[in-house]
Amino acid sequence: MNTSHLLTRASLVLGLLTVSSCHLIPDMPDPLNFPEAKARNLEELHSESGNYNYNATLLDDFGFLIELMTGKDRSSALSKSPVQNPAAETMVNLIDLMAASPKDPSTGNLQVQWCARLCASDPSAIVRERAALGLGEVGVWAGVDSLKAAPPGIVYATPEEVGAALEGILRGLRVMREGEDEGASLEAASAYAHGLYLNVEGAWRLLSATDSLMGRAPDLPSEDRLRALTRHLRVRLVEEGLFSALSDSSDLVRAAGLRSVVKIGGPDAMTGLLSQPMPGWSDTVILGLVDLVTQYGLPGGEDSELVRGKCLASLLGWAVDHPAARVRARSMIALQRIAPDGPRSLREEDWNSWGQSVGARPGDSS
Repeated sequence: MNTSHLLTRASLVLGLLTVSSCHLIPDMPDPLNFPEAKARNLEELHSESGNYNYNATLLDDFGFLIELMTGKDRSSALSKSPVQNPAAETMVNLIDLMAASPKDPSTGNLQVQWCARLCASDPSAIVRERAALGLGEVGVWAGVDSLKAAPPGIVYATPEEVGAALEGILRGLRVMREGEDEGASLEAASAYAHGLYLNVEGAWRLLSATDSLMGRAPDLPSEDRLRALTRHLRVRLVEEGLFSALSDSSDLVRAAGLRSVVKIGGPDAMTGLLSQPMPGWSDTVILGLVDLVTQYGLPGGEDSELVRGKCLASLLGWAVDHPAARVRARSMIALQRIAPDGPRSLREEDWNSWGQSVGARPGDSS
C-alpha cells in the first residue's frame, strides 16, 4: 500500500467535507472509495491458513479514512466484533474491490492478490467462483495472454528463497542510495526473484514488497526493473489462481476458471478442451464450455480445421446424446454459432441428420 498516495486522497476528501455544507455527504458522487479498505477487511476476515475469522474488525470507507488520517492502528484502536457470516462479508468486500478501476496499479495489484488468494484457499465455493471470474477480468489488465504450465520437475520456491529475494532487492536499493552501486545489485536481485517459481503465497509476498518499494527507487532504470518484476508477479498470481480454479472440487469454480481462461486467451484456449473432452465431466462444466462457444465461437483458419472438426464432434455428441435436456439444448445453440449451414433447430434429430450429411459423427473426435 502506498501510504503517501492514500493520505493525499484522504486529505482531498476531508477537504471536500470541511468546506461543504451538511448536505454534501448524501449528495456526493462517492469520492470516498478506497479499494485498500476492502483489502484490509478481507485480511481481517481470513487467517493465514485461509480459514475464516469469526471475530474481526471491519471498517467502511469512511472509517478506514479516519484510521488512515489519525494514524491509529486498527488492532489497538478498535476491538473485534463477532462476524456471523464471514463468507458473505468476504463476497461483499471482494465485489466492491473488483468494482474499482485497476488504472491505479496499486488497485490492480490488490485485485490480483486477493482474487488469487481467495480462489486458491477460501472455504466458500461461491467466493472461489467469484474470485476465479475476477482473475479473468484483472488478468486481461495484467497482460496475461495464456496459462503456462510449470516445466516437468519444477518445485515452488521456499519461503527462505522468497525472503532472500526480498532482502536482495532491499539491499540493492540501499547501496544505490548510498552511492556504492549504480544498479548492478538491484538488477541481480530482480533477476533472481524473476527466476523463482512462485506459488500464491510467495508471489503475494514479493508483489506487496515491490509495490511499496516502487517510490523508493533512486532512478528511472531501477524503477523500471521493479515495475517489470511487478508485472511478472501479477502474471504468476493470475496463473496460480486459475490453476487452482481448474482443479477445484467445485464444478462451479471449475466452470468459472474455464470462462476466465477463455476471457484471457480467446477461443484458442478452449479448443483443446472441446477437442478432447474428459470423461466424467459434470453438466455444469459442459454447460460452461458450450456457453463459451456461443459467446466466442471457434477460431478460424486452415490450420485449425482438424481441431474444429473435433470440437464439432464433441458438441454434436452433447447435442444429440447427452441425457440432460438443458445440455442438449444449449449445445445446439452453440452449434448454431459455429455451423451457420446447420439447422436453426433445437431438435436432436435435426442435428443428427445434419451431422450425417456433412460426415460429422456425434462424439467422434478421431
